[in-house]
Amino acid sequence: MGYLLLFILNLLVPFAALAVVIFFALSPRRRVLNNIGKELAERFVLKKGLKNVKDVIWFHAASVGEVRSIAKIAGELKIYYKKKILITTSTSAGRAAAMQEMVFDAAVLMPIDSYPLVKKFIRAYKPYRLFIVEADLWPNMIVASGRSGVPVLIINGRVSLRSSKRYKLLGSLLKLVLKYINIVCAQTDEIKARYEDMGIPANKVFTTGNIKYDMLNSQPAKEEEAEKIIELLGWKGANIVACGSTHEEEEEIIINAAKKLQDVKFIIAPRHLERKEDILTKLNNSGLKFTMLSSFKKSEEIKKTEGVNILLADAMGWLGAFYKAAGITFVGGSISKKGGHNFLEAAVLARPVLFGQYYYNAPEVAKKLLENGGGFLVNKDNFDTIIKTLFSSSDELAHSARLAGETASFFKGATEATIKVVKKYEEKH
Repeated sequence: MGYLLLFILNLLVPFAALAVVIFFALSPRRRVLNNIGKELAERFVLKKGLKNVKDVIWFHAASVGEVRSIAKIAGELKIYYKKKILITTSTSAGRAAAMQEMVFDAAVLMPIDSYPLVKKFIRAYKPYRLFIVEADLWPNMIVASGRSGVPVLIINGRVSLRSSKRYKLLGSLLKLVLKYINIVCAQTDEIKARYEDMGIPANKVFTTGNIKYDMLNSQPAKEEEAEKIIELLGWKGANIVACGSTHEEEEEIIINAAKKLQDVKFIIAPRHLERKEDILTKLNNSGLKFTMLSSFKKSEEIKKTEGVNILLADAMGWLGAFYKAAGITFVGGSISKKGGHNFLEAAVLARPVLFGQYYYNAPEVAKKLLENGGGFLVNKDNFDTIIKTLFSSSDELAHSARLAGETASFFKGATEATIKVVKKYEEKH
């Protein structure tokens, strides 16, 4: 029955792919389709990223955050296996991030999750192991790998309660997919229990922590450049809120707060840069004075920045530096129903972390921040009030910042734990 459902799923793949293209074409993120012609060669395995190889270690990661989080573990496993590393990503942004990491020998977009295409991919690259990062579980990728004799290992495993319930509705198809998963390194005990409840034997599931937290750095890249920009903006000594990985609804809340809090400066770093034009439209209609990070590449623009209320960070790689330059941070995807992004990226810099009620991607971190006093729950009604309250008391602000930093240090060590589990698996096989 599982194979019948997989066959039906494969029949639906072309229609699903077309639906995805139409969705993006009609959405504010339509710019992701700009290079679709070039990307199809990789999606259909017409272009090979590695030549003259017998076998590779295959990592699959969804996008930028997942790619960057596994650089260290990929490097250690590259030495351990003595093999080249190939990484596939679900997004072009993820592939671009992977190409910047020296550990990966090749980075390509994942093939469309069609059984024939995945089999073609496996024949082309002859993977020795497949490491799937977090929650990007593609049925054909897993089944085709398993049937080809490629062990499938999930690292930094994550599955929400809602997703686990949906997976169980797949019945025999889920049973078939899980049959080919050899081990799971889960982020938390709660997530471990969900994998087991879905049908993976307990002796194959281990709690190892979240490897993203091991890449946390209290000295982020571009720190000096960010400080220079803050100075050029005339914001030195000002009350600054850095808002990272924001979505549409959250940007509206931030703009409204900026209107009310004239003595507070805001940095907006959107989750998806392809939405830039839509954000600029909102900023132009707000009546607030703003500028863009990209403007500082043009010396003639720098003189126009006095009195700016908002800086739009329209370039990647600056978020940590701006978090550190701010007095308060807000992590997006948490008022918008996206599950919340990386709360500890801000907390490790010893900055109070504001976030909304939708933190199901990292509930243990969000709850710990709230319990310890380093995090604050916000919504559209109290966002500006909590910011005003925190900035009104330097002692309370400093206290919350210290508690956020202490919370961040609690969550490290997952990389070492994951490698230990992988090596133990290899010893038995």
